[in-house]
Amino acid sequence: MNIYNNYSEKELITLLREGDTDALSRLYYLYVKQLKYFVLRTAKSSLLAEDVVHDTFIKVWENRDKIDCELPFKPYLYTIARRHLLNLLKRAQHEINIVDEMRRSVINEENSTELLLDYSESSSIFQEAIKSLPEQRREVFIRCRIQGLTYKQAAVELGISESTVNNQMVKALKSIRGFITIRSAMILLIAATIK
Repeated sequence: MNIYNNYSEKELITLLREGDTDALSRLYYLYVKQLKYFVLRTAKSSLLAEDVVHDTFIKVWENRDKIDCELPFKPYLYTIARRHLLNLLKRAQHEINIVDEMRRSVINEENSTELLLDYSESSSIFQEAIKSLPEQRREVFIRCRIQGLTYKQAAVELGISESTVNNQMVKALKSIRGFITIRSAMILLIAATIK
């Protein structure tokens, strides 16, 4: 990949459009620190910033044929990252609003204090969700989210690529979110029928 060090951004974009993964790696190397700093200013979370940066480069790869070689790459990259971060933040806020709404509706029910999940039950559901993941996905999730390793560190520990770690994290978060949503909904339905 050393030959890529001498290529201009325009040449790297041309190679990227042709499906050259080494060109993507070089662009990643050139922009990853700046992009992470840019995202971190808004995200205020190193882990979230790392997720957004990795997702941004995945989107660049997936849409490589749409990149205009004549336009500067950095604004294109930052626009993708900003939009992705804003979508994640909106989704997180939406989920918080749903949980708050569910909590308010349960609190309004008679004897609702008995129906609220306490911390140990919530923790138990979360542990079940993690255990339900396929082995590699579970290992990636534990290292990145629980142990606090970076995607790069987790990749080295598990002997897999950084992009595999990123893909497994995306799938793990989606699975865990779905598991918890279904389990919580079931508990609320059971609680409503007990009334």
